[in-house]
Amino acid sequence: MLRAAKRHSVLIYFVLAAAWFWASLALDRVRALHFWAPLLGALAPAISAIIVTAITEGEGAVRQLGRKLWQWRVSWRWYLAALGIPLAEALLAVSLAQLAGVFQVRRVDVVMLRASLPALWVAFLFAAAEELGWRGFALPELLRQNGAVKATLIVGGMHALWHWPLILLPKMWLSDIPVLPWTISVLAEAFIFTWIIRGTGGSVLLAALFHGMSNIAMVFYGGIQPHWMPRVKCGVTVAATVCLLLATGPSLRWHTHKRAQRASP
Repeated sequence: MLRAAKRHSVLIYFVLAAAWFWASLALDRVRALHFWAPLLGALAPAISAIIVTAITEGEGAVRQLGRKLWQWRVSWRWYLAALGIPLAEALLAVSLAQLAGVFQVRRVDVVMLRASLPALWVAFLFAAAEELGWRGFALPELLRQNGAVKATLIVGGMHALWHWPLILLPKMWLSDIPVLPWTISVLAEAFIFTWIIRGTGGSVLLAALFHGMSNIAMVFYGGIQPHWMPRVKCGVTVAATVCLLLATGPSLRWHTHKRAQRASP
């Protein structure tokens, strides 16, 4: 049984994370649990990854997984990329929407941004809980036996499917967003996550910074007309991913890294 669990560890992880998260959405309908259920649901990827790792690999592997959250000694360029790419995409989207006449600065968005500044750290906290599972556990496991593109598409697909109830069910946080452009955006963004993970030696911290800043940058999209916002977001994200693939190739590594690997014994 243990051998089968190791062989299908990513599948077990996804089933556990999805069951946990989707159950929390059901509990969210209970008035007394309306505050706590989403918080517990957000922890599903991290806790699922810890449980599966403990069962299949043991305590030492769990400690190693946790250390990825504190892996901060990477080049400053990766911090610039993790924090800067979401902002650059948002500013490009706003510029394109403004040129097309479908963008308008709304006072409510400015007020909301100012009010949320003291609590921005929460976005990074929840991002870390997600990325410990998706990019700390699932992606490295898939990269052991798959190429970067295939592994990225699998993780991105699971990540998108995990969120689908928030879009498909009524009165959820993402219920007003079309599922197709949103899913394409998540799949495209997954390539940037893989690039960051491979370039930083597996730093979940940097993946969490990128994830959290991506969520924060969505404030800029609030001025785009609702019909166009998901499509503009999707187009900009896909364009960024295409540029990344052209620069790195299917390995999602810088070419300088490839030359260094060839030169090493």
